[in-house]
Amino acid sequence: MIIPLLNQSVESFTGYVGVIDSDHAYIHLGMAFTAIVDTGTISSLYKISFKTPKLEDHLWVHWRPIGISTSAQYIEVNLYEGDSFSGGTTVPVINRNRNSTEVTSVQSIVKGSTVTLNGTLISSTGIGTEGRRTASGGGAAADQELLLKGNTNYSIGITPAGSTACLLELFWYEEGRGV
Repeated sequence: MIIPLLNQSVESFTGYVGVIDSDHAYIHLGMAFTAIVDTGTISSLYKISFKTPKLEDHLWVHWRPIGISTSAQYIEVNLYEGDSFSGGTTVPVINRNRNSTEVTSVQSIVKGSTVTLNGTLISSTGIGTEGRRTASGGGAAADQELLLKGNTNYSIGITPAGSTACLLELFWYEEGRGV
C-alpha cells in the first residue's frame, strides 16, 4: 500500500522524489493571481479596493504581503477590512499560470477608489527613502499571509510623505479551486 503512494511522488523525468512548496503548487493549479497597480505620481492618500469572493463560491483568499517600490518618498501602506468604497479604475488581474483559463473570483479590484468608511486595520508597512522596512510578495513571505473573510470589502491605503510614484504587485491565491 505504501509503495504506490511513494511511486506517485516520483518525478517522471528525473526519477527523483519531487517536492514543491504550496505557492508553487497553487500556481501550477491555476489558483494564484497577480494584479499590478501603478499609482502614477501621488502626493496624498491613495486607495486601492477589492471585494473577496462570495461566500457561496467557497473560495478563500490567501493574501500575501504587497510587493512595493516607490520613486522617491517614504510611503505608509495600510490594509483595511470591512470598509465601504466606490468608484475607481478596474485593475486587470492575471493568472500566474499563463496556461490556465481560470479567472479570479475576487468580485472587484479598483485603483483610485473613494473609501467612505475605513474598516479595521489588519496590516501595515512602510517603505521608501525614510522607510522602516521593506515588504515583499510571493513565496518568500508565505508565513505572513492573511486568510481574508469571504464577501468582504478591503482597501489598501497608501500615504506618501511627499510627491512620489508607487508600483505595487498584489499576489494572492484562491483556495478551493480543484483541490
